[in-house]
Amino acid sequence: MGFVGETLKGIDGIQWYYIVGILLFVGLFIGVVIHTYTIPKSDLNKFKSSIFEQEELNK
Repeated sequence: MGFVGETLKGIDGIQWYYIVGILLFVGLFIGVVIHTYTIPKSDLNKFKSSIFEQEELNK
């Protein structure tokens, strides 16, 4: 990693930033997946039909 890698090696406890960053990413990813799978089917059908209705208005 060159200069950056050598500089970061000298900082005590720097590994915690990597761990916290990965935990935040994984938590956010899991939250988005759960939210996506729990959307009611009626809402998804409403979103789908609104796209088709908008397309018909544009013609």
